[in-house]
Amino acid sequence: MQLARRRVRNYVLGYIGVQGNMQIWWTPQIPIIYVGNPKAGCSSIKQSLKSAQARHYERSGRSFTRLVDPHTDDDCLRRKGLAPSNCRNRYVFSCVRNPLARVLSAYLDKVVAGDHRNYPELRNLRSVTFESFLRAIADHDPLLLDVHFRPQHINLNYPIVSYDAVFYLENAEPMASFLEQIVPEFEFARFSPHARSAQQKLAEHFDPVTIGLVHRIYSRDFTYFGYSRKLEDALDAPGRMLSEHTLLPQDAEQPPPPCPKRPTRNMAPLEKTLRCRWLIERRLI
Repeated sequence: MQLARRRVRNYVLGYIGVQGNMQIWWTPQIPIIYVGNPKAGCSSIKQSLKSAQARHYERSGRSFTRLVDPHTDDDCLRRKGLAPSNCRNRYVFSCVRNPLARVLSAYLDKVVAGDHRNYPELRNLRSVTFESFLRAIADHDPLLLDVHFRPQHINLNYPIVSYDAVFYLENAEPMASFLEQIVPEFEFARFSPHARSAQQKLAEHFDPVTIGLVHRIYSRDFTYFGYSRKLEDALDAPGRMLSEHTLLPQDAEQPPPPCPKRPTRNMAPLEKTLRCRWLIERRLI
């Protein structure tokens, strides 16, 4: 019953351009909205944002509570309570990763090092090879996939939601540069409790069949984010960043962050998402 309700809700929300379970994180006094994308530097980014907000509080002499777990909200990084109208005065960003490396990292973390029975899309499998894992998620409704396996454009609701910048995990320098201009306290520090060294294991796990399955499952991710479909390019960033749906090449000069005050129409999809989240949290839809 719960799954059926979730399925209906997701399709209704998708029809109006809303991703109901986007992971929207925001810092109280720093004008940042980060849309989480698991297995693409999510832990490191959230931990860095928490540290930046903590330093801001410390400098102003304000007391606060900061929890060690980057996935748990606290006074420094929050998931609830952001007013839709406040989106217009904040920078919205996220980070993506080559689908080949990302899905292998998810497999190594959630299946090899975890229990695949925790995930409905894998529950019917007795043992899970990398190929059987890919076939299972290929046959599953992508909207209902776990966020670690789900295509990144769905996690980000891209290109419906307007982003000031989408960065590439393969090259974190542009993201650090962008955020440091907005937040002087920001320092990007890698925090990877779930890292599984997927980069070093690509050749070990991929063959023509598994590569073909990844191309099928994540076709739009390759297209939207400009990634090469070749395994030998899986560790390369396509460019510096995506800015207003335009890919900036590696040798391009990175533009400064735009003024965060923007026309309402540009932020309408994100505002609509926050309103729907408010209804979902209160079990009204």
